[in-house]
Amino acid sequence: MALTKRIKLGGAYYEGYKIAVSATPADYPVYIQNDRGAALNGMSIIPDSAGSGDTIKIAHYSGLSGAGHIVALIATNVYNMGQDSAIVLDFPAAELVNAGESIKVTYVNTASIAMNVHILTEWVGIQKTA
Repeated sequence: MALTKRIKLGGAYYEGYKIAVSATPADYPVYIQNDRGAALNGMSIIPDSAGSGDTIKIAHYSGLSGAGHIVALIATNVYNMGQDSAIVLDFPAAELVNAGESIKVTYVNTASIAMNVHILTEWVGIQKTA
């Protein structure tokens, strides 16, 4: 059960991203840029194929495109649960992502299976992009 969150920054909005993963074993990142301050409240990750042994990493960086230092390591070794199985991360506290910072989501392909990985982010606060 999720904990109650009390944030008085504004309304919520959702933004989607996609990682195109090829059959080559490698790390496949997507950078969620932030040009205005907002709080990341949760994230859903949905691979469209099963990748046995594949994992997902999520980190908050102090700069855009994963530049700078890691502010927070949000998730490591989150396994692909199977085709079209959503991984729903409801953060116990919203992750404040200031202007000029980014979230890096990395899909680590070890199963050599090509797929798309869909990501839905839930933000609280001012709309993140213009």
